[in-house]
Amino acid sequence: MQRRQFIAAALATGTLAEVSAATKISDNITAEITALLRETEALWDAQDTKRLRELWDQDDSEPFYLAGEQNDWFIGWEQLNGYLAPARGPKVTEAIKVRFYNIKARLLAPDLAFAAYWMRTEMKLIFQPKPFASDNRVSATFRRKPEGWRYLTYTEAFQAPNMYINHLMEKDVSDEYQTFFDEAKKRK
Repeated sequence: MQRRQFIAAALATGTLAEVSAATKISDNITAEITALLRETEALWDAQDTKRLRELWDQDDSEPFYLAGEQNDWFIGWEQLNGYLAPARGPKVTEAIKVRFYNIKARLLAPDLAFAAYWMRTEMKLIFQPKPFASDNRVSATFRRKPEGWRYLTYTEAFQAPNMYINHLMEKDVSDEYQTFFDEAKKRK
């Protein structure tokens, strides 16, 4: 279909208006979810994992949580509380810094949203001499509550090792290399 025909048909059926409205809703939901993620970052940066529980839907009887280092899901409040606010045990993390980026969100229902994003974690563990960092994919579902969006489910997903190593190697290439490469190709 020619572009003009598509636009004429879309205007006649209201499709462009619907797409525009859907895009605006998506942008608004992404901004609202991003605000919750910024609160999440602040609590991680404050090393206050106990308060992370406040960002979950307290009325939900069965939250699901899977961090990258876990073998299996934490399901339900008892397990989630045990992870975020352990009663006792040795401290493993000295400090953790979290940043979320490339956030995309959409409404599933008026009070339910899904988001997919990346998480940059930098941390220092007590048994390692130096800090380390990782980038993980994250997906989560949220419920709209009077106090704002709240988590229902949360999943971190590491990349396959070969993809992650390739990503690290590509990330390590200097910004100047592309100019060098382009000039080298011209000489051949």
